[in-house]
Amino acid sequence: MAEARKECFLVSGSYSLRPPVVGDAPRMWHLVNRSENLDKNSLYSYLMWCRDFSGSSVVAERQDGEVIGFITGYSRPEMPDVLFAWQTATDRRDRRPGLPGAMLEHLLRRVAARGVTRLETTVNPGNRPVIMLLEKFASDAGASVKRSTLFEASHFPDGHPDEILYSVGPIRFPG
Repeated sequence: MAEARKECFLVSGSYSLRPPVVGDAPRMWHLVNRSENLDKNSLYSYLMWCRDFSGSSVVAERQDGEVIGFITGYSRPEMPDVLFAWQTATDRRDRRPGLPGAMLEHLLRRVAARGVTRLETTVNPGNRPVIMLLEKFASDAGASVKRSTLFEASHFPDGHPDEILYSVGPIRFPG
């Protein structure tokens, strides 16, 4: 855990942002399982994510050590300049205005050092808060937003709606 704490970023004295460590996986898994709208994944997947993709992910942690949010991300080998944000979660019991945007900006500033200049993520068309977050982030970062259908509802056997791919970039942070 000491290694991750070297990269902490304190936000308004109430929480810190840092790369996840394996010990965060159970807390991330519980956070997702308390959610009403996130796809549920196995605890094992979060253990592997924290081990293998820590450098392209972020957790938000309260000062008492409770994980209150995270973004898991990765870059596909054939597109190293793109970060794909796979899952974004915030604790509905601990709402903090601006937390998702702070996590996203912190993560993208960190991976920019590796040459990441674009963001991709999929969004359910009914998830208005995430769509608004992406549009605001793109505007603040001087980037354009492109939308296309990545996975159609027919790809899902359970009545899942289309997953719309949002491509944001190139990202230019001011200052």
